[in-house]
Amino acid sequence: MHEVLFEFEGTPADRDRDARDLVTWLEEDLRGSVSLRMAGPAEGELGGAADAAVVLAATAPLARPFFTWLTERVKARRISLRISASHKGEQLKIDVETPQDAEALLERIVRLLDEN
Repeated sequence: MHEVLFEFEGTPADRDRDARDLVTWLEEDLRGSVSLRMAGPAEGELGGAADAAVVLAATAPLARPFFTWLTERVKARRISLRISASHKGEQLKIDVETPQDAEALLERIVRLLDEN
């Protein structure tokens, strides 16, 4: 079983919002294979926040739904994250400010996320 990890950067609130938004988006196609990774609470806080989305054993291609989410999300704000694919032993750092920035990364995203 392999795992793809989407680790977000930014403030704890930004990471939590982005991770939750991506999980909600991917659940449409990958129901039951997507979850949140929770970070421990910061000093003085009662609960933790999500800082990553985790996809386990995806049977459907993952690159297209992620890319669609990324191009829509980046219209509202800059997105910075690292994608780790355990089945390939590779990582991809993404820092995008516009949909065009995301488009420039499409080939690398497909190569990392698709199972072939």
